[in-house]
Amino acid sequence: MVVPKLRRVAALCCVVACGGSGSPLPAASPSGANPAQRIEVPGPLVADAVPAAVQITSHAGARVAPAEPGWLGVGLSGRAADQPGVLISSVLRRSPAAVGGLQVGDIVLGIDDARVNKPEELSRLIAQKGAGHRASLMLERERQQRLLAVQMGQNPGLEGQLKLGFLDAPAPEFERVEVARGDVGPTLQALRGRVVVLEFWATWCGACRALLPTLNGWHERYQAGGALVLSITTDPVAKAARDAVELGLEYPVLSDPDGATAQLYQAFALPTVFLIDQAGVVRHVSVGYDPKQIAELEATLERLVSAI
Repeated sequence: MVVPKLRRVAALCCVVACGGSGSPLPAASPSGANPAQRIEVPGPLVADAVPAAVQITSHAGARVAPAEPGWLGVGLSGRAADQPGVLISSVLRRSPAAVGGLQVGDIVLGIDDARVNKPEELSRLIAQKGAGHRASLMLERERQQRLLAVQMGQNPGLEGQLKLGFLDAPAPEFERVEVARGDVGPTLQALRGRVVVLEFWATWCGACRALLPTLNGWHERYQAGGALVLSITTDPVAKAARDAVELGLEYPVLSDPDGATAQLYQAFALPTVFLIDQAGVVRHVSVGYDPKQIAELEATLERLVSAI
């Protein structure tokens, strides 16, 4: 699987490696000015992010202005050497691929006149098409071949992809987490009826430490109104509990030692914050430490708490 090149993130954040496979979202490449600690994310990721810009040649042979790379929002997996094409392993909700009718399990045999047999080949061709351009994909679906015309989109970056995939949809249930600190059940279902501010964090993440006072303030201000600030870290229980005390976290902390829940929420950059309403639906997603995003998140939090 192709691992997209990570650029710098607009909000201060730390990009992390999460275990597991079959991710429906990529470790994408939003642009910005602040440096972020980078660790490449393993496993099958969503493809389509190759160069920062695509140089186009006109029919006359002259170079024209670079275009934004094409992007579909699909996860790609290779097939056996004797099997043609590239398998679509995931389709991001509301992405160009989803709008165009691509499905998990489709086998892409070619794009326009070019045959493909490797994920990186298909990723490169998608990028070269450029955002806004259409391409004809030759597919095999349920052992039948068909032709599908799909319009390429522009990669919205990691936060944008999280919003496409999660906003206004039910939040995933937690998997294999343990309580490290606080009196809270280790399931999202147990929190139904409360507004949940769910943060993915790590002790080594400087942006997480910058966000900590804000989350402590929300914990103090909104818990009486039915809100809960909850953090999840991939550290083991004992370390998570010790670090929470040393850093002064006043809200509950869950340990996600094998990264199963972080994988479900595609928390590839830290901090990633999900705001989940009392019915368990995601109403806001924020990546990194960005004062503007924090203000927007708090405004949504106040609105949801006032509606309880």
